[in-house]
Amino acid sequence: MSLDAKAWIFFCGLAAVDVTISTAAAACPEHLQFLESRCEQWQSHVLPQSIPAARGNAFADNEAAAALGMKVFYDNRFSQSASGVACANCHDPEHAFAERKATSHTIREVSRNAPDLINAAWYTSSHFWDGKVDNLWSAPLFTLEQEDEMGSSRLSAVRTLASIYRIRYEKIFGSMPDLSDTKRFPLSGKPGTPQFDAMSEQDKDLVNQVYVNLGKALEAYMRKLAAGRSPFDDFMNGSAKSLGIDAQRGMVAFTRHGCDSCHSGPTFTDEGFHDLGYPGKSGRPQDPARAGGMAFASKWQFSSTSKFADPPGRESTAKAATVTGKPEGFRTPSLRNVVLTFPYGHDGAFDTLDQAIDAHARILPGNAAPDAQDKHDIIEFLRSLSGRSPQAPWNYWPGG
Repeated sequence: MSLDAKAWIFFCGLAAVDVTISTAAAACPEHLQFLESRCEQWQSHVLPQSIPAARGNAFADNEAAAALGMKVFYDNRFSQSASGVACANCHDPEHAFAERKATSHTIREVSRNAPDLINAAWYTSSHFWDGKVDNLWSAPLFTLEQEDEMGSSRLSAVRTLASIYRIRYEKIFGSMPDLSDTKRFPLSGKPGTPQFDAMSEQDKDLVNQVYVNLGKALEAYMRKLAAGRSPFDDFMNGSAKSLGIDAQRGMVAFTRHGCDSCHSGPTFTDEGFHDLGYPGKSGRPQDPARAGGMAFASKWQFSSTSKFADPPGRESTAKAATVTGKPEGFRTPSLRNVVLTFPYGHDGAFDTLDQAIDAHARILPGNAAPDAQDKHDIIEFLRSLSGRSPQAPWNYWPGG
């Protein structure tokens, strides 16, 4: 090879390096230069303009379905008679659709903290702390029948829906079955009870389909609760004054301490399951965590691949999720709106972000505990993740 040829190759190599550097610099605006090599990674954390498509729910973005779901959400007649429990008891609109109790206490106290609903529509693979269901519409169908939570049954719920909201329901989903024959359709019952188990398979399917549609209306409403973009997103999109210097330092400290190893992407969660070694509250039985969720999911009849899920090609185009992952730990919660959704942890063990950060620092290997300045800065950054509130009328009590 001639000297001229070598010189030309060398020059082209320098030009390529220069283009790469120029492109990288252009990709990182001046107000984000403090992020250095992580600038592009941080830009990938900006919240999209729209929430992900629903899985298996052709009515997920139907306004009438959302209005029906909102009615049901605040209606305590869908729980055990005289219990006074509604979905809003644990998902209070005055507290970012979360609750202030460490663990939910409706009919009876349970062992876990109720996840906030502000983030629910953003999850793309599973719901609940143990990921037991793979779609949002079937999550309330589980809760309605839990004896410690709402204490109802699908037959009771379907009858309540028919007696109060039949006209609304039928305008959205079509005709309800005639439930007047109480021998054919008992007043209450769910799988595992003699009343429901004695029904014909055809009649079980009729009841299950109405029950599923109830869940799909609730999902349509819960999707309205997703918060919009936050000061962090505005900052990343060019509004340099949207984030103070403390929060900017918090972004750097967040990555330096490895927080982004689990809290990444636009929702600041990998949606994975991790065992942090936290022993849980004393005096409580061992929580089966993800292992229990996987066992439940393998038998759940309302998954996004079941016959009750709407087929691809209609309004829902998202792929069905599969039951994967290690059978341990709890799902990484989103950090969006996190300052509004205390207490923290699957059992609500941490009252403040300060406590939650300390607990993670003690448990995660190889990560030195943040000093007081870093902790302050990280919390200031987390404050910047509170997004714009859901729009009226979805964001508050009906008629409020």
